[in-house]
Amino acid sequence: MRTVTVELRNNNALRLLKDLELANIIRVLDTNNKKEKTKLSASLRGAISKERAQELNGQLNQMRNEWEDRNI
Repeated sequence: MRTVTVELRNNNALRLLKDLELANIIRVLDTNNKKEKTKLSASLRGAISKERAQELNGQLNQMRNEWEDRNI
């Protein structure tokens, strides 16, 4: 598989490329709209409150301890 860069001279060329993509011949990568890659941890930062994170961490530690203390 190769990646090539193509300069489009008009909108008809883009339409043709999209048709080729629909036929599973090529895959169009629009580099103009590509966002800069960020780490997953950076994108999730602040998704939950610090208090909730501490609560979840405590529950996780409790589950780990219960798992280690099980008798089989």
